[in-house]
Amino acid sequence: MKLAAIDLDGTLLNQNHTISDENMNALSAASRQHIVAIATGRSIMDARVLLGEHTHLPVIASNGATIFDQKGKPLSETPLSQETATQLITYAENRHLYYEATLAHDLLTPSYGIQILREELDRVGKRLTKEGKEKAWAQAEVQFTQAGWQPRSEISRLIRRGYAVYKLLIFSFNKHVLTDMKEQFANYEDLTCTPSIGYTMEFNSSKVDKGKAILQLASHYGVSQKDTIVIGDSQNDLPMFRAAAICVAMGNAISSIKEISSCVTLDCNHSGVAYALKNQLALF
Repeated sequence: MKLAAIDLDGTLLNQNHTISDENMNALSAASRQHIVAIATGRSIMDARVLLGEHTHLPVIASNGATIFDQKGKPLSETPLSQETATQLITYAENRHLYYEATLAHDLLTPSYGIQILREELDRVGKRLTKEGKEKAWAQAEVQFTQAGWQPRSEISRLIRRGYAVYKLLIFSFNKHVLTDMKEQFANYEDLTCTPSIGYTMEFNSSKVDKGKAILQLASHYGVSQKDTIVIGDSQNDLPMFRAAAICVAMGNAISSIKEISSCVTLDCNHSGVAYALKNQLALF
């Protein structure tokens, strides 16, 4: 028995953020004999909605901050420290940045968040064509459709009251904003920062990443490290590529992922996961 951990965005999901029928069928076939898990930066709420009929799969969510077995039972939860989460949110609010705080059952964002992004795109979008501006805003709209997404005021007060934050995401059309915030928190030993897709940056506890989570999940199911497989495409997948025995890069993966992969499959718009599970890994 093997354990195959599969990323969502840019991997199992196509550019329309849906799972193809071919990929769905491959998940079903492979999971009959093996442990097929999802490893994503998204929240557990969002992952479950996207998986639909495959909600019985184990899920590594929020880059490893939360891990769930095939029945949805939490195996591990590692939030940011309350102090660090409060400092991150205060920094973002003082600079009027769009952010998302992943809680156990909600994905909280400032009540003024959408307006912030509209104004920011108006400023930086002057250098973009109309088509470029539309594509940029389409990336922002993906954030607003996530399961559990909820605009709220006084989020920092909730955190001070003890609500755990598993991940903090910053979205900005201004790359300098992301760079400045990353540098501001670079020396926090309890914090790790991961550039994600497009205009986002993610903060988690330094105790977690996808690689550590995969090894923990493998141990839970009695799977040896030599029987671990990962499929991914982006920077937050690097830890699991370094941890697993067999690594499959998507055709659309970044170069640093392809360089350390065992093989490269088709891209996410051509059901690369299904191709890998059946033809390259022979899991069914």
